Amino acid sequence: MKPIVLIVRERRITFSRQSSRSRLPPSSPNFWRLTIGPAKEVGGDLYGYALIDDLLYFCVGDVSGKGVPAALFMAEVTRMFRTLVDGRLQPDVIASRLNHALAEDNDQGMFVTMFIGLINLKTGHMEYCNAGHNPPLLDGEYMKMEANAPIGLWPEVDFAGEEVADMHGKTLFVYTDGINEAENIHKEQFGEERLRELLQKDWGDARQTSESIHKAVEEFVGDAEPSDDLTKMCIKMK
Repeated sequence: MKPIVLIVRERRITFSRQSSRSRLPPSSPNFWRLTIGPAKEVGGDLYGYALIDDLLYFCVGDVSGKGVPAALFMAEVTRMFRTLVDGRLQPDVIASRLNHALAEDNDQGMFVTMFIGLINLKTGHMEYCNAGHNPPLLDGEYMKMEANAPIGLWPEVDFAGEEVADMHGKTLFVYTDGINEAENIHKEQFGEERLRELLQKDWGDARQTSESIHKAVEEFVGDAEPSDDLTKMCIKMK
C-alpha cells in the first residue's frame, strides 16, 4: 500500500504576501499521494522538505535570537539544508556539514536547534538527528533523543543519528518552543504535559491534528500578547 503523508505547518505571525512567498519551498509533486499543507516562513523559526524519488527529507528548526540577524541566519540554514539533501545524505551527516559551515567565522555566536528527518516512503524506515531541538512526539509520547549539541556553535562536534524501523501507522509531531512555552495572561505556560495529552487523542489526519493543536494553544493563550511563532509539522503514514 502506498503511504499517505500529510505535512502541515502554520505560524502565528503574518507578513505581507510577497515576503511570505519568498520563503516558501518549491511546490511538491503529488505522486506517492504526498500532500504538503500551507506554510509561511519568516523570522527565526524554519522548516524545509524535499521529496527525492521515495525519500522524504524534512526539518524543523529554531534560530537563537530574533529580528533581522535571526531571519538571515534562518535563510542561510534553509538554503544549505536544501542543497545538502540533494546529495541524499543521512540526517546526522547533514547536521555535521551544516554545523561545520555555520560554526566558521560565527562571530555573533548564533546557533540553530534542528530536528532533521528522512523517511523512506516505501519501507516506512525513518532516520533522524536531533540537534538540540525539542524532542518530537511519536504517537503521543516524547521520543528519547541523543544529547546532540545545537548547530553552529563548535565546528568539530559529532552528531549521532537514530532511527525508527517503520513509520507506517504512526504520527510524528515536530514543533518549536513557541508551542510549549506559549503563555496565557497569568504567565502560565502551555507546557509539555498538556501537549502530550492532546497528542494522545485521535484528531483524524495530520491536517486535523495540527489544526486541533493550534486551536488549543490559541484558546490557552487567550487575550495574552503572543510571545513567539507557532511552528509545527505533523506527519502521518497509513
